[in-house]
Amino acid sequence: MIRVQGLRPMGRQFVHLSVDRDTARAVGKRKAPNPVILVVEAQVAAEAGVAFYAGNEKVWLADEVSPAFITWDAGD
Repeated sequence: MIRVQGLRPMGRQFVHLSVDRDTARAVGKRKAPNPVILVVEAQVAAEAGVAFYAGNEKVWLADEVSPAFITWDAGD
């Protein structure tokens, strides 16, 4: 679904994006023991017009993120 539609708020006001892999992994582990980490090419997305908003020191927000700016993290 994400590969086709990208990231959408899914009942929230915004898509929540972690600032680093460790934070993303910690947040993901709330729902799954081995979460999949997605990488958003934020600079490229911003240059293409995607608006990002500061949430806090660990989170950025977006209205949505197109699949064109998302890759799957191959892991460490």
